[in-house]
Amino acid sequence: MSENKHASVGNTHRQAHASRAWAWSLAAMGAAFFLLAALATLFSSKPLQISHDTTYITGPLTPDGKRVDYFAAIEQAIRPANAATDQNGYRLLVQHLGRHVDSDLKHFLAVSRKLGLDGDAIQPDVAFQEPYDFLTAHVASEQFDKSLVEALVAESGNRAEWAIESKGPVNVLWERLGRPWTVDDLPMMSEWLDANEPALDLIGRAVRKPVFYIPMVRRSDQELLRDVRSPKIVLRARSFSRALTTRAHHRIAVGDIDGAIDDIITCKRLARHIGRSPWFIDTVAALSIEEYARAIGVAGSLEHPPTATQLRRLQEESRDLPLKFDLDQKLLFMRFMELDILQSLAHGAHTRDVGLGNQLSSPWYLRSLGIDWNIVANRFNEHFEAEHFDAQAASGAAPPPLEFSPRMIFSARARSEQLGDRLGALLIPWRKVTSEPLRRATCAQQVQDITLAMLLYERDHGTLPPAWTVDAVGKPLHSWRVLLLPYLGQQSLHDTIRLEEPWDSEHNQQFHAEDLAIYHCPSDPADQPGQTTYSVVVGPKMPFEAGEGKSLADFGPHSNDMVLLVERAQPAGWMDPAREILQSAAEQGIHGRCRRSAAVPSEGIASHHLGVACFGL
Repeated sequence: MSENKHASVGNTHRQAHASRAWAWSLAAMGAAFFLLAALATLFSSKPLQISHDTTYITGPLTPDGKRVDYFAAIEQAIRPANAATDQNGYRLLVQHLGRHVDSDLKHFLAVSRKLGLDGDAIQPDVAFQEPYDFLTAHVASEQFDKSLVEALVAESGNRAEWAIESKGPVNVLWERLGRPWTVDDLPMMSEWLDANEPALDLIGRAVRKPVFYIPMVRRSDQELLRDVRSPKIVLRARSFSRALTTRAHHRIAVGDIDGAIDDIITCKRLARHIGRSPWFIDTVAALSIEEYARAIGVAGSLEHPPTATQLRRLQEESRDLPLKFDLDQKLLFMRFMELDILQSLAHGAHTRDVGLGNQLSSPWYLRSLGIDWNIVANRFNEHFEAEHFDAQAASGAAPPPLEFSPRMIFSARARSEQLGDRLGALLIPWRKVTSEPLRRATCAQQVQDITLAMLLYERDHGTLPPAWTVDAVGKPLHSWRVLLLPYLGQQSLHDTIRLEEPWDSEHNQQFHAEDLAIYHCPSDPADQPGQTTYSVVVGPKMPFEAGEGKSLADFGPHSNDMVLLVERAQPAGWMDPAREILQSAAEQGIHGRCRRSAAVPSEGIASHHLGVACFGL
C-alpha cells in the first residue's frame, strides 16, 4: 500500500513537471511566433489601396487595375471633342509648319495621331525662323556690315568698341529690334520679313480658332506624369511670340498700327492657350509671352501715333480675350502628378526613378523597415490641403529634416507619417508660391490698362492728365486717377464725383473707400478698399506736374521711353491728390536703390513683387 502511494506521488510530480515544460514550450513558441510576426511587421510594407483618402481619385485605372491612371484622368478633363478637327488651331500649325528640327520624331508622330494627322505624310509649306536666329546667321555671313552695328551703338550714346565687345553684334542688333524699326534702320530684316510673313499670319489664324489643344503623349504606360510634357512645344511658342513682337515694332514704325495691334492680340491669345496646359511651368512660360505683348509700345512712334479709335480697339480686344488660367485646376493636376510619384514609390520604384535622388532613402529605418503606404498617402493629402506649408515655401526654407527616435524602429505608423511629411515637403506646390506669378501678371496688365487710359486721355485732351487738378489758388482738388475713370469703364462713378469740390469735401468723402481693383496691386498683403499702389512721378522734367497736363510730343523722340506709371509699396488713398512720388524720390531707384538693410521708402518706387516692379511706358 505504501509503495503504491509513493509511486502515485512520483507520477504526479513527473506529470506536473511535464505539464510545466509543455506550458513553457507553448509560451516560448508563442513568444517566437509573436516575435516573428513583429519582425514581419517591422520589415514588410502594407501596399497602397485605391481610395479617396490615398489616391484622391479612384479611376480611371491602368489596364492591370492596380493603379490609378492619372495621365488618362487629366487627358479626359482637358481634351476637347474637336481636338482632331480643323477647329483646333494647333492642328493647323502642325499641318503647315511640320516638325521642328529639334523635336523628337516619335513624340511628333504621336502628337500628329492624336490630332487626326499622319505625321509621316505632312509636307510643311510654311517656313519659320526666329529673328534672333536670323541675326546670328546674318552676322556670320559675308553680308554682315559691322559699320551698321557701330552706328547703332553710337546712336545709343555708348562707346562702340566696348559695347560691341561686351554685348556682341547679334545682341546689339537684337536690342534695336526691341523698339520701332524700319528696313532703312536694319536693311537685312527685309529678307526676314518676306520669309516669315506667311508663318506669322498663320499663327494669327491659328490662335483665333475655337480651340487650341496641344495633345499630351507618353512613351509608355509606366511613364510618370512629370515626364510627359514636351518643353520643345512651349519653347517654340515663345519663339513665335518674339517674332510677333519683332514684326509689331516694324508695323508701328511704318504706321500700320492696326497690324501691330493684330500682332499684340495674337501674342496674348497664344499666351492664354499655352497657359491652359496642365503644367504650371507652362503657365510661367505663358506669362512671359504676355510680357512680350505688353512690352510692345503701340504709341512708340511720334511719326505715326495711334488714333483714339485704335487705342480703344486694343483696350477692348485685350479685355475680351478668353478667360485666364484656372489656378484651382492646375493645383489639382499638380496633385495628380505628385500622387503619381507617390504611387510609383509605393509600387517599388526607386527615388532616383521619380526624380528625387536619394532624398528619401538615406535614413536606414526608412530604407530597411516596413512602410504603410496608405498612411503615407493619407498624410500627404492632408498636407496638400493644409496652409502651414505656405509660409515655409514662401520663405525659401528647405524641407524639414527627417528625425530619428526609437519609436521609428517599432512603429510602422510613425515611420509612414514621417515619410508622408517628407514627401509633402519635397513635392507639394504651395499655393502662395504658385499664385504669385499670376498676381504679378494681373498687376502688369492693370498697369498697361491704366497706361492705355492715359494715352486715350491724351488723344482726347491734347495732353496727359495733370498729376492733380488745382483750384484758383493752387490748392489740390482731384488726382489723375479720378480723371481717368471714364477710360477705365467707370463713367458713372466719375459723373457722381463733384470735380469742382475738393477730393475730401463732405460729398466726395463717400467715395474714398471705393473698391477699384484696377488701382490696386493684387500682391499687396493689406488689400484695403479705397487704397492704391500705383502712382505717377511728379517733377519739372517728368510728364506729370500739378495743375497742368503735358503732351507727349513735348518730349520728342524720348517719349517712347517715358515712364508714365510706377508701383508704390506703401498704399495711398486712391482719391488723395497729394500722395504722388516726387522725382527726387524716384531717382533713388526701386526700394531705395535696392539696399536690403534699408527700409522701403514710404513715398518712393517700390513693389510687393519679389525682384520685380511693374512700369507703364
